[in-house]
Amino acid sequence: MTHLLGAVPSQAERMSEPLRVGIVGCGRIGFLLEDDPLRGHPCTHAGAFSTVPETAIVAACDIDDGRLREFGRRYGIGRLTTSYKQMLRSERLDLLCISSWTSTHVAIGVEACRNGVRGILCEKPIATDIRSGRRLVEECGARGASLIINHERRFAVRYQQVRDLIRNGAIGDLRTIVGNVLCPKWPAASWKASPDLAGGGPLIHDGTHLIDMMRFLAGDIEWVSADACFDERAGGVETGAVAMLKFRDGGMGFLEAGGDRRYFNFELDIQGSGGRIRIGNGILEYELSGTSRRYTGFEDLLPAELPPEPPGEPNGYVGAVRELVDCVRTGRASISSGRDGLAALDVINAIYLSASRRGARVTLPLTSPAAGFRQLARLRAREAMAPESDPKRSAEHRGSSE
Repeated sequence: MTHLLGAVPSQAERMSEPLRVGIVGCGRIGFLLEDDPLRGHPCTHAGAFSTVPETAIVAACDIDDGRLREFGRRYGIGRLTTSYKQMLRSERLDLLCISSWTSTHVAIGVEACRNGVRGILCEKPIATDIRSGRRLVEECGARGASLIINHERRFAVRYQQVRDLIRNGAIGDLRTIVGNVLCPKWPAASWKASPDLAGGGPLIHDGTHLIDMMRFLAGDIEWVSADACFDERAGGVETGAVAMLKFRDGGMGFLEAGGDRRYFNFELDIQGSGGRIRIGNGILEYELSGTSRRYTGFEDLLPAELPPEPPGEPNGYVGAVRELVDCVRTGRASISSGRDGLAALDVINAIYLSASRRGARVTLPLTSPAAGFRQLARLRAREAMAPESDPKRSAEHRGSSE
């Protein structure tokens, strides 16, 4: 639709036109993973925005000029730049997708708000630390911009169905959630192995999905007790973290993130007093308690038929885009808001703090935005420098507090 020079489009016209989208970060999750023939598609932000008719990608930004040109060629985008500030100031963007390094999320998001962007889809985690994450949430609130954090499983209808089954007592009272997100050790040269760029290791990069989904299914977390392991060949971040969690509304959680595996796995094992649900990447199982076929007078978990998939969006990436469009047009809060992103980051920070204190219980929410990963890294650095005969190191390994 063409407007006369100087004319302001009406509300009806604005609602009928696609929302103008800019993307910052043309890497794997930006668009490159669409080249993987084994994945379900779309599996990237550009792929998802391209399938939703209410949106149109009009501009893109990346510091890698070669990737940027390939993005433009593939999606027919001519307005390309290596400067996000230039893009935000020169384009009339309605929506912005931030899929760049974690350390850049807040600065880009704040700049977007100040240039009139109405909705932001930000990759997880929201930030490398709580203080800067709060700054983005507050800026979006002050400017009236919708902020969605891409914990994309929240938007997939099967995960929503599982949450409803738990809430409706289908598996009885919630007892435990055992979750893992397992992956190979990252090469030291990867940006994900840099504490400054990523904010930590697999716990913050991948574990944020696990923690967010635990909160989505079971509610707020009351306390954590944790440990982590390091390998000097894997850069400056942890190679794995484990934690025990207590949910405020009852039930316990156990998680592992990273773990130096040869494979990738994402899985949640949700156990109630009368049943069990397993859901994850390629995993969906439902069992209910029934008369044992093996032992007289006992009950076993028996395979049950999961209710049919309800109407809704099965693809989390498309669901996130549809959610962003609806939040911008209606003004409602998202089911994966900036505050949800902050809550997940708070738990991650508490896990790092607990690991730095030899598994001591850390209560949530944290009363101050302590840099949990940096405290853990400092402890590990001191240990690496201390001789084996150091009495302080020996005491720490026996479990005494600092």
